[in-house]
Amino acid sequence: MIHNNGNMPLMDIPVDFIVYDDITSDLLKFYASFPCKLQTCIFAYIVKGEVTATINLWDYTLKAGDFVVIVPGTFIQIKNLSNDLKISFMGFSSAFLKNVNFWKVMSQVMLQIFTKPIFHLSEDMGSVISDMLSLLTRASQLKGNLITRQMAQAMMEVIVEMLIQSLKTDLATSDKNMNTREQQILSEFLQLAIENYREEHKISFYAHEVNLTLSHFCSVINKATGMTPQEIIMNLIIMDAKTQLKASHTPVASIAASLGFPTATTFTRYFRTYTGCTPQEYRNSK
Repeated sequence: MIHNNGNMPLMDIPVDFIVYDDITSDLLKFYASFPCKLQTCIFAYIVKGEVTATINLWDYTLKAGDFVVIVPGTFIQIKNLSNDLKISFMGFSSAFLKNVNFWKVMSQVMLQIFTKPIFHLSEDMGSVISDMLSLLTRASQLKGNLITRQMAQAMMEVIVEMLIQSLKTDLATSDKNMNTREQQILSEFLQLAIENYREEHKISFYAHEVNLTLSHFCSVINKATGMTPQEIIMNLIIMDAKTQLKASHTPVASIAASLGFPTATTFTRYFRTYTGCTPQEYRNSK
């Protein structure tokens, strides 16, 4: 875990990748005391038990058979853990992801992950994923660690492809009204949004980056997600703000500056418009 200037906890992996097939509630209890923003990509399979977590400020209950995909920039807080919890997972550091074509690998499932990062796998598919992560765990624990960076990248791509195949009916339904170019635009925008929402609030920036007119860009994103680009950027800003307000004692003015607002007053007005309360009122709420 790393920290952002002593404020909101940020979580990353100190090595390129890790894999482990026996994460228990005891190991996760430490992370149940605060929300944090992940800088890493994590694939996690719930082998048994149950965990309740807030992911991007939406609450989910994860049960046996659920597969979770966490992409960089995700906000998460663990709430409740069952005593019999067992999770297999593989994680990739932010440094590792910069050296692989991560967003391209994830492009076909980015919309699904953005709207709901939890996938319930069939028993057979879940068994395959679990066995695969157990095998990788054994290989990583051998003297010298048999897993190279190239192998880790290949495994990331294999897992994503397996996920795509298991969800192909849902993906076909969600993509039936989008052509290849529109899917590419959506994927590029989601990546840009996650990476730039703090500095770039204007939709014209994102339209320019994907080389579209503003009206065409807005039409494509709205068609694909049911939300306007501005609503997506707003959701990211508000999630970040809420996490900072609850997870730290950082002054509102500093939070405003970190989110690209020129003054605390401007930020307060923006926050109140979309939440119905001021930042300080939200911080003081239970």
